[in-house]
Amino acid sequence: MKYNFIFTIVMFLQISILQHGYAQENIIQPSTISFFIDCDDCDFTFIRQELPFISFVRNQQLADVHILVTDSNTGGGGNKYFFNFIGLKEFEGLNYDYTVSTNQSDTDDDIRKSLLKLIKIGILPYYSRKGFLDQLNIGLEQSETRDVDDMIIDPWNKWIFRLSAAVDFQKERSQNEFSYDLDAAVGKITEKWKTNFRVSYEVNREKYYDNGDEFINKQDIRLAQTNFIKSLNDKWSVGFFGDYLSRNYLNIKNRYLFKAGIEYNFFPWKECNRRVFVIRYSAGISNVNYIEMTLYEKLKETHLSESLELNLELIQPWGEISVGLEGNHYFYDFSKNRLTFESDVSVRLTRNLSVFCEMQADAIHDQLYLPIGDASLEDILLRRRKLSTDFEISGELGFRFTFGSIYNNVVNERF
Repeated sequence: MKYNFIFTIVMFLQISILQHGYAQENIIQPSTISFFIDCDDCDFTFIRQELPFISFVRNQQLADVHILVTDSNTGGGGNKYFFNFIGLKEFEGLNYDYTVSTNQSDTDDDIRKSLLKLIKIGILPYYSRKGFLDQLNIGLEQSETRDVDDMIIDPWNKWIFRLSAAVDFQKERSQNEFSYDLDAAVGKITEKWKTNFRVSYEVNREKYYDNGDEFINKQDIRLAQTNFIKSLNDKWSVGFFGDYLSRNYLNIKNRYLFKAGIEYNFFPWKECNRRVFVIRYSAGISNVNYIEMTLYEKLKETHLSESLELNLELIQPWGEISVGLEGNHYFYDFSKNRLTFESDVSVRLTRNLSVFCEMQADAIHDQLYLPIGDASLEDILLRRRKLSTDFEISGELGFRFTFGSIYNNVVNERF
């Protein structure tokens, strides 16, 4: 009886909300154009302040134009934004694409002004179709920051250098923590080559005190990575990778990994801001020195391995999907393998309701690094060493439900 009552209330609210939504849709003025902005990096408050005459709606199903904005990192450390203006209803099939790039040194204000400029440009064709251009003032000016010579002359030849350092500490009566990390990276990205070098060093120290006893957790990570990726054409790529790792949590004193791989994208890479579907194959050799004797009575070993990966990414007006599946194994023993599944899905089911799901699942049979002997209680509680497992699963599932006024362009920043 209790559940029937709750179900009745929920159904009543749903019907009321839908009826109210349809009523709002029916009162849309024919002389307005409604836009839906699908953009994570946009400053909506700033946009509404600068474009008070534009009608923005909160639901894509009620819009005349869907503005879908995605971005990718550029070789210079900035971002390249892809604006897709997608016509709906009477504008069906009237689509326009624009791009704008920002620099690493650009401030948040510089970025939001660049994005606003693209929005202003993108709305003009739709106002032209409706005959509303007489309601707008259009001004053109030459950009002082886009000099051709300045764009061509590059004393660094497209190389980017990044350095970072951080210190973190916390102290209490019964415990204290201290950590620091250093990171350096060098990279160069062109249409044909993608080259990156990175080194990092991280130190973590935790101390706990209990009745005069001291418990210490030491976690050190040293990492070096490099890759050279060559673009063969608009779908094929090859890559060469090197990796060094030292991490006591994984019982790894030194690990050297070298591998080569090939990649095929079923879609042209110029469409990567909207869709990617790649298959990757790689094979390589690893040499490992362990801190303690492993379960297989090894202090060092060298193995050949291979991996195969499928990855699908879609960014569409109805939502986003990212799904990946990767399997790898050692050649000397095919039972020593790992299978990883990752997914990140967000889908609009109705004008009010969207669901999202994030999940990662690993089938693990390649923990060659596990030290011999049982872990102590201190090791388990302080997470000083990786424990044996044949699987790992993590995930998040949820929904977003919104209702109310579909038009609200008022900006109020008080308090």
